[in-house]
Amino acid sequence: MKSVKRLSRYTSILLSMLLMLSAMSPGISALAQERANAAPTVLTYEDDSITAELKATGGTSLPAGAALTVKALNKDSQDEAEKALYAETEVGLKAKASEQGTTVDGFTAYSVKLQNKEGKDMTPAQGEYTLKVTYKEATAPEAFLNSESAEKGVTLYQKTEGKDEQNNTIYTMEVTGEEDTKITADANGKVQAVESKITTLQPIALAWQSVGVNPTVDNEEQQLESALEEPANNVAMTAGLPQMEENTPVLEDNQYWYSFHYDNREGSWTKQDQYFSRWIVNIVDANNNPINVKEILGENNSRHTTLNGKDNPDGQDKVDWKVSQISKPELEGYKFAEARIKTSKDDPLQVFTAMATWVPPSKPNQYQYDYKKGADGKNCFYSDVINNDGTYGAEITFVYDKLTTVPTIDSQQLGVDIQMFDYSTPTPANTWAAYGDGSLKQGRLKKELNSDGIPVGAMGLMDGKPLSESFSATSNNYQGKANHLFRKDIYDNPDTKGTFYYSSFENYAYWKESNDEIDKEKPYDFTVYDQIGTPSDENAYFYKRGNFMPYNKIEAGKFSSNSNYYDEDGKNLDEESLRYGEKLYKTQQSGAPGAQNGNDYWFGMVMSSSFTQLEGGRYNGQDMVYEFNGDDDLWVFVDGVLVLDLGGIHDAHSGSINFATGEVQVKDSRNVNGSAVEIFHEPTNIKEQFKNTEKGKSMSEEDWDGNTFSDYSNHEIKIFYMERGGGASNCKMKFNLPVMPKDSITVRKEVTNINEGSYSDVNFNFRLFLEDNDATKVDKDTIEKNGTFYSLAKNKTYTMDGETLNTGDDGKFTLHHGQQAVFEEIADRKTKYILQEISVDQNRYDEFKVNGQAVQDGNIIPSETETGKYIIQTDPLAIDKNAFVTFKNHCDSENLHDLDITKKMIEGQESNDTFQIQVKIGGQLYNGKYKINGVDSGKTCQNGNLEIKPGQTIKIENIAADTSFEVIENYDKDNYENPQYTISEATVDSTTDKAAGKIEFKKNAKVEVTNTRKLGSLKITKTITDDSKVDYMDGDPIFTFKITGPNNIEGQEPQVFYRTLRLSKDVGKTASIIIDNLPIGEYTVEELNTMRYTCTSDNPQTDTVQQNNTEETKNTPPTEFSFTNQLTNEDYFSHTDVVENSFKIGEDGTVTVEKHKVPEGQVPDGTTPVQPSNE
Repeated sequence: MKSVKRLSRYTSILLSMLLMLSAMSPGISALAQERANAAPTVLTYEDDSITAELKATGGTSLPAGAALTVKALNKDSQDEAEKALYAETEVGLKAKASEQGTTVDGFTAYSVKLQNKEGKDMTPAQGEYTLKVTYKEATAPEAFLNSESAEKGVTLYQKTEGKDEQNNTIYTMEVTGEEDTKITADANGKVQAVESKITTLQPIALAWQSVGVNPTVDNEEQQLESALEEPANNVAMTAGLPQMEENTPVLEDNQYWYSFHYDNREGSWTKQDQYFSRWIVNIVDANNNPINVKEILGENNSRHTTLNGKDNPDGQDKVDWKVSQISKPELEGYKFAEARIKTSKDDPLQVFTAMATWVPPSKPNQYQYDYKKGADGKNCFYSDVINNDGTYGAEITFVYDKLTTVPTIDSQQLGVDIQMFDYSTPTPANTWAAYGDGSLKQGRLKKELNSDGIPVGAMGLMDGKPLSESFSATSNNYQGKANHLFRKDIYDNPDTKGTFYYSSFENYAYWKESNDEIDKEKPYDFTVYDQIGTPSDENAYFYKRGNFMPYNKIEAGKFSSNSNYYDEDGKNLDEESLRYGEKLYKTQQSGAPGAQNGNDYWFGMVMSSSFTQLEGGRYNGQDMVYEFNGDDDLWVFVDGVLVLDLGGIHDAHSGSINFATGEVQVKDSRNVNGSAVEIFHEPTNIKEQFKNTEKGKSMSEEDWDGNTFSDYSNHEIKIFYMERGGGASNCKMKFNLPVMPKDSITVRKEVTNINEGSYSDVNFNFRLFLEDNDATKVDKDTIEKNGTFYSLAKNKTYTMDGETLNTGDDGKFTLHHGQQAVFEEIADRKTKYILQEISVDQNRYDEFKVNGQAVQDGNIIPSETETGKYIIQTDPLAIDKNAFVTFKNHCDSENLHDLDITKKMIEGQESNDTFQIQVKIGGQLYNGKYKINGVDSGKTCQNGNLEIKPGQTIKIENIAADTSFEVIENYDKDNYENPQYTISEATVDSTTDKAAGKIEFKKNAKVEVTNTRKLGSLKITKTITDDSKVDYMDGDPIFTFKITGPNNIEGQEPQVFYRTLRLSKDVGKTASIIIDNLPIGEYTVEELNTMRYTCTSDNPQTDTVQQNNTEETKNTPPTEFSFTNQLTNEDYFSHTDVVENSFKIGEDGTVTVEKHKVPEGQVPDGTTPVQPSNE
């Protein structure tokens, strides 16, 4: 017999070798073996009604050769055992429902069995499984579907073994774990699928249950009393509240909790402190964002209020709590807005104004919350029966509101003057330029302002009359000066730098009540909110967007019934818009005379400023443009001439003036049966508007450049705006003109021929000399030109980028490219002055212009104090004619440099990852073109963000010397070490956490960013049990492991690879393999099944590989995975030698197979040496 057995073994060896010969790689061999030998981990079943899947988890194995049966139990079955099991299940469910206070409307029970081919039961006693049952047609009992109960749901139960008081074994039906069970059903409760984690294969039952509340009963008290005591713990009715710790619930950060007590009911409501103790409320803002109450108030016990009904005058049979009486929590800066409930019936959110704590007299053990709506707190619309642990079905939310403001700019200081007016009636009367069809009414004014700077009517009741009552500061309608209307974020943004912007469609602006007295000579600030408001709840599109009502305040928590659904042109907002559906605040009543429904509709505004027409009509790289959208009258005068006419009472219409091209456009429409029909207006231009005006006649061709003004000419813009219609009011204004305060000098610096997307923070130094009639001689602080003396402006204040600075004793001020200094009220407007740019290096800058004109040699003066440096000096200028001066330096070609940024990996490492770096040039985020490895990328860098891979070099060109640069990598901190920065060919400021430096003259700066990937090791140890009798004559036991990981890197698929481990007679029964240089993270190691050995340890195993590839982490041991096997089958081998196979095909088609034995201690592919060691 022994020889026969040995022959059988060698036959197995041959079969194993043939199988291995057919595999062309060790990975494929391992996969083939895995599929061939693995015990089943998933079994399926299907009949006419369901499909079922049973999956073994947590190391549990399903019996080999087993088949799954999931059979619906039938109470009329011919099988007495099945019939008895059905009856037992039914009794158990009804008993559980009785405990819960629910009714079972129907159930479906299943037996779950594993059997072999002969029908022998192979069902294991215990294990870890996931069972999923999917219905081919969604199902629910008719009784459940027809039930009118307000609270019903479906629950999964399983037969569970336990002990009674006499320690006898009993079986009950228990609810499966809520977190472990998922029931998929439609809105009617028809179940489509159920999935649950279970530890036994005892019968399961899906039960449809309801609470006996009849919503059709008219009498409120009868309706409430018909509810059962406590709802079932079921998926449709559980609110999912946090777990309780003794009497205190565990709260989310945005939750608050209440307890209710009623002294006069202590005798009858004996358990009120148990049931009415955990009313938990979510606290959110008006946009449904959670408010962190924990951060404001503290831990759980600081977020709790007990309300005592004894103090409640409405406390009678029920204890009513009006929402207005529930004054907690008080959150600083917030105001309570409304209370909302989401019922367990999954109805839409509803607002409630009162709630009641109640115990129906007919059911003394049933505690419940009732919710009501209406001004009087009556009309209960929902009742919530409370579980004995204080939980309930609904979700309660309190909405708190907080008005927030946006930063604004001091436009008065910048040179924009705003005057505000308020009228008790439309002024002029609304019969002049009346609404009609909602279109513009042009031509109602004369083309020029009168000598007082006031518009004059041209037709109708205002023909020949100045609009003094509307716009004169001497009229009783004048309210005073205003400031801080325009948004700071827009003004400061590099892409919109210098732009004045306000839009009522985006921000509500409140100035003051018209009756409030202020100092009219001092600007009074607007309050500009993040939120938007409307004057009416009426169902009209113009009330369903932000409005401009400067004399009506808005208040936290006081909303309109309208929301934000329309844009400035009256079109529907895109539902993807961030502000689509945003709640609109309702304007609060004004005490203004003649206010309509509390709204102060009739008002006016005059805005004026001086500005300079810069070169080409462009400012900060953009066309100089004035834009408006709104209603009603809007007239824009430039130098006293009407250029943009959006007059009349009308819907919100728009217009613009482009000072670069001179083009003037309007966008107009008429209201036809509620729809806007566009009206076309021929475009015109600034020069055309000046024709046949007195101002135009006084101008020569030198004053024009095409259809716009000549470069560096000074002008005044004056904007007149009124709301006269008494309805919606809209105002959106945007302009990027280089405005100037009165009697001021503005000095601007620009560098040309450098990278357009970069900034230069090179220092350029200036001095200002003012005409001085008292000076008599030239000295270091005084210069003479054409017989006039000019003295250095020492210790003079100026503003730059919103900061107030001083020229100091040396009279020097410093600008960077794109900056400008404004000297306000520096002298009388007729005063002459001279400007100097000092310390100029002609090796770096070869051409100089002032206000577009090349500086002549006579004004390029060698410095007497700095060798090799020059002074660029202007001719004498006058404040009234040259209030804005721009110095432009052209960068010499030798002063144009590159910044090269190279990405590297530390020696010995490779990576194909893409890294994110952020680049600043001249102190600003870079926005411009770049090259990758010398080739134009075809892309433009945005906000300084660039992508780079190891081995690549990014080149940014044309940067002036002394310009600062900064490179920071936004690296993956979980997988990479802090990058190392090096700088060469440049001045080094920092290489710690960033590369920061300055460009040196005639050198191209180089930055290297080197990354080190965090790597670690894992160790696999294989042990064969001592009682296993290994016969090495039959070959060495070889075990194959499947390694998967890292598993926890978002957006990255884990790698999968295989390693084998050979245990020879010399090695013994324990050996290990260490795999180094693995990316850190979570790994799963699985031993593939063999034919002779059974793994007795957990399989697969998951653990985290820790870093060990730096000096600080080098002592971190490999993460260990240990597997133990027992010899369980002596008739078959797992493996003999591992063989690599190759073949050659000759010219005649002959195939020659070659095989090479892999040496002990090596994996099949030969890439990772493994030296087994005894442990």
